[in-house]
Amino acid sequence: MKQQHSNIGRLGWMPKTLTQVVAVACLLGAATPLLAEPLAMPAQSVLSEMMSRQQQMQAELNELRDLVERQGYELEMLKRSNKEAYMDTDQRIRALDAIVRPTAGAGSVPTEVTPVPTTPAVVPTSPPPPVVVAPPAQTVSADDQAKYDQGLKLLRAGQYQPAIKMFDQVIKANPASPNRPNALYWTGEAYVVLGDLKSALNAFEQVVQGSPAHQKAADAQLKMGYIYYDQKNYARARETLNKVKTQFPGTQAATLADQRLKRMQSEGV
Repeated sequence: MKQQHSNIGRLGWMPKTLTQVVAVACLLGAATPLLAEPLAMPAQSVLSEMMSRQQQMQAELNELRDLVERQGYELEMLKRSNKEAYMDTDQRIRALDAIVRPTAGAGSVPTEVTPVPTTPAVVPTSPPPPVVVAPPAQTVSADDQAKYDQGLKLLRAGQYQPAIKMFDQVIKANPASPNRPNALYWTGEAYVVLGDLKSALNAFEQVVQGSPAHQKAADAQLKMGYIYYDQKNYARARETLNKVKTQFPGTQAATLADQRLKRMQSEGV
C-alpha cells in the first residue's frame, strides 16, 4: 500500500513539474524578443553614429571647398593687381629708356657747337649782363651705370627684391650720382608692387626731398599721393596731389593728380 501511495505521489508530482517546465519554457520564449532587442540596439547606435559623422564630414568638406574657392579668387585678384602694377612700371621704364642719360665713363653728353659768326660783333652801348656759367655735367662711372642698368633689367623681369638690392648699391655708393634719384624712384615702384607701401613712401619721399628739380620728382610726389589714398589718409593725399598740380603744371603727373582729386571728390572723401 505504501508503495502504491508512493507511486501515485510520484505520478502526481510529475504533471505538476511538467506544467511548471512548460510555463517556464513559455516565459523564456516570450522573453526571447526582449532579450534579443537590447542586442540589436548597439548596431543601430553605431549606424546612427556613422551617419552623423558622414554628415559632419560633408559639412566640413563644403567649408573647405568654399575656402579654396575664396582663396582662388583672392589669388586671382592679387595676380591681376600685380600684373597691372607691372605693366605700369614697364611702361614707365620704357619711357625712361627713351630719355638720354649721362653716358658711362668720364665723358659727358656733347653739347651743340655754335658756329662762329663771320660778321663783326656789334659793340653794345650798355654793359653786357653777367655771363652765367653752367656747372659741369655730372658724369656717371661705368660701375655705377652698370649696376643701375642691371637693376632696370631685374625690374623688367619681375625680380623686384633683387632689383631693389641692385638699386640700393647705386643709392649708397655715390650720393651725388645722377642715377640716384632714378634708382630711388624705381625702388619705390618695386615696393609698391610688393605691397610694402611704407618702404615705397620712404623711397618716393627721398626723391622729392633730395632732388626736387629732378624729372622724377613729379612722378614720385604723385605716387606719394596715391599711397596716402590707399592708406585712407585722404587729407594728406589731397594735400600731396594739389602740390603736384601747383608745382608741376602741364605735366602728365599733374593731369593724373587732377584726375585722382576729382575721383576723391566724387567718392566724397
